[in-house]
Amino acid sequence: MTKLTEEFVRNRVLEWLSKQGYGVISKVKTTSEHGEDIKVKKVRSQNYFIVECNGDSSEKGRQVNFVSALGEIVQRVKHERHYRYALAFPESYSDLVYRRIPWVAAKKLGLEVLLVDVKGKVDRITWRNLKEVQAKKD
Repeated sequence: MTKLTEEFVRNRVLEWLSKQGYGVISKVKTTSEHGEDIKVKKVRSQNYFIVECNGDSSEKGRQVNFVSALGEIVQRVKHERHYRYALAFPESYSDLVYRRIPWVAAKKLGLEVLLVDVKGKVDRITWRNLKEVQAKKD
């Protein structure tokens, strides 16, 4: 199984955001910098998207990275209507995402998850997707 780096995930998410109309890049951090990984502004609007990205790691490391990324993005949440938030992970995090992010929390925080596959395709998961999957497991 190919392990996707944080840089790969970040670059694919930036391409995806560009296709969604987010063209003004406010911030893209390198792996050695602190702060949000991506902060972009939608063209001709006041809408911002803040994304915390992670690459792949071992099974145990994946759980640590997941919890760390979740904590990072929660700290950045501002309850302003012009802001959206997302966590971006390789698709190998899919099970963690559906098991560990309660849909109610995602809805209240305005949190989405972007899963990137080895071909660079980005799959957007909203609170509604989480609710649907979690309801089937109850």
